[in-house]
Amino acid sequence: MLKKLTLLAMSVGALIAFAAPAAQATGPLITDGEGKSPTYITAVGTNITTHTTNATLECTTVDLTIHLTENANTTAKGHGTGTGVGVPPEDHDGHCKAGSLFVDITSVTVSDIHLTKHGTETTGTATFSYTYDLLNSDTKTVIAECTFGGTVPVKKTGANEINVLGEIKKTAGGLFCPSAGTLTGDFDVYEHGSEVDPVTIH
Repeated sequence: MLKKLTLLAMSVGALIAFAAPAAQATGPLITDGEGKSPTYITAVGTNITTHTTNATLECTTVDLTIHLTENANTTAKGHGTGTGVGVPPEDHDGHCKAGSLFVDITSVTVSDIHLTKHGTETTGTATFSYTYDLLNSDTKTVIAECTFGGTVPVKKTGANEINVLGEIKKTAGGLFCPSAGTLTGDFDVYEHGSEVDPVTIH
């Protein structure tokens, strides 16, 4: 009798364990220093380049402000705007550079960024566009206005770092504007308005 009761108890325990849902991850995918879900974040890139057949467009600093509209345990989404400034490596404001020409980034729009956690990896996409003026190196007069845009893959590469790498295409501009380019670089992600208080991307 005791043996039967023991077997019955073991069976009930196994059934309960089987029926119980697996522990789920909790909390937002992106958290601030207090472990809370931020509404806005700042992403700063210091090695962002667009490689084209004409030249490599680069700025010393690309600064994005992202409004997170969703931040669940495995998914974060948002949109935002930004700036690109500085001639590498010495200047951190003013013109950017493309070969021998100076460049003014007049607008940067991130229409959508979407990160998803898959096991130990967090990956996603960013859809964006940026408009820039190509300037004469001597007179700083505008030679052409160009717009690039597209959707590129993004991937978490550190606790608060994401990498971008993908092809973008010309969506506006004349013959002086390259038809396509490869965007590459890394963004460090911080609490909004900060470059010393990192968020955590889980």
